Amino acid sequence: MKTSFWIESFWRGMRRSGARYSPLASFLSCALISLVSVISGLGADPAGSLHPVVVTNYVVVTNMVVVTNYVTLPSPTPATNQTPTTNAQLATSSPLPNLNWVPPADSYDWIQLKSGEWLKGRFKGMQKDELDFSSEELDEQSFDWKDIRQLRTYRIVDLLLEHDQKASGPVVITPTQVIVAGEDEQVFARNELHSLTPGGSKEINYWSGSLSLGLTLRSGNTEQVEYNATAHLERRSPATRLSFDYIGNVSESGGVESANNHRVNSEFDLWLSRRFYLILPLVEYYKDPFQNLKHRTTFGLGVGYDIIDRSKLKWNVMSGPAYQKAWFESAQPGEPTDKGTGALIFGSRFEWDITRRIEWVLEYRGQYTSREVGETTHHSVSTLSFEMTKRFDLDLSLVWDRIAQPKVGSDGVEPKPNDFRLVAGLGVDF
Repeated sequence: MKTSFWIESFWRGMRRSGARYSPLASFLSCALISLVSVISGLGADPAGSLHPVVVTNYVVVTNMVVVTNYVTLPSPTPATNQTPTTNAQLATSSPLPNLNWVPPADSYDWIQLKSGEWLKGRFKGMQKDELDFSSEELDEQSFDWKDIRQLRTYRIVDLLLEHDQKASGPVVITPTQVIVAGEDEQVFARNELHSLTPGGSKEINYWSGSLSLGLTLRSGNTEQVEYNATAHLERRSPATRLSFDYIGNVSESGGVESANNHRVNSEFDLWLSRRFYLILPLVEYYKDPFQNLKHRTTFGLGVGYDIIDRSKLKWNVMSGPAYQKAWFESAQPGEPTDKGTGALIFGSRFEWDITRRIEWVLEYRGQYTSREVGETTHHSVSTLSFEMTKRFDLDLSLVWDRIAQPKVGSDGVEPKPNDFRLVAGLGVDF
């Protein structure tokens, strides 16, 4: 209002003095009004901050009507030193679940992830910094031990700690401690824990396995029957692992047998550290009449090492000395039908969980022996497993067997060195 009064007084003085109105004068009046208005507004806000605006209209009437608009700024909001919170900051500052909550005492095992979330189900074991856990919704899962914040079991668990110290009982594992319940409660530092295995009075708690079967029947112009099977059985304790593996293939076409080979491997591993173990002993049995092998047995010792040991990727290698004895279906005149010799065994196993439901396993075993029993032998199985349900899988395997120098039989025919088989089977885990 003061600005308007000042401008109006200015024009009244010009009118008394006889000054004429002109477009230039009108323009100057508009500019003057705008300039004074802006200065007045800035004076009301020394800080010069931006605030919500209020639009005010002033009308000055001369020989022509000019309407001018200018903006006045209200009183500023008191400034603070706080920085506005962004959406990203809100997302990252979300609180963790209540870490003081404790699962009820029931018939379930419980694990807490490092995010604070709890899962209930059945504890399967922890070895080599990997915990296996089964729940009704998620089925069987593997977790890195570093991702587990707490573990609580209602069942008896066998523990292996540093310096070969052992304990047994229901456990409560916190971020820093391992508490073993019992008549005399025991408390250990978490970083001393080496492995955990479901234990107690039931021997079956130590065992797990898988079985895959394939069968092909063909009739009509050609009568053909083909059977193949693979099986794996394992007993695992905190410090040891005992495994049995079988793979067999029988094929008959037109009443004539075209394949009949069987292989059994057994291995007992004694863990010396998280990655290094002894093989005491290793045993293998193999027969393949079409390779002129009636029977072949191998006994050996060795050492193994885990090169990669992650929840979804594993790779180990092994090697050691052995003794091998082979019996042949037939032999050339003057040559023995059996032969025993020393051998060097070596092998590798690679496991990769490509997705949650697809797994690839590549296993290889080799033996270097004398020329009389085949020189170098190779056995490799590459298996792609597709999980269909919690228990059943579809397995596709490519099997390669090679004897570098097959033994020539009494008929003078030398067997071919290589055998390849593509096997499809339905597998079940237990």
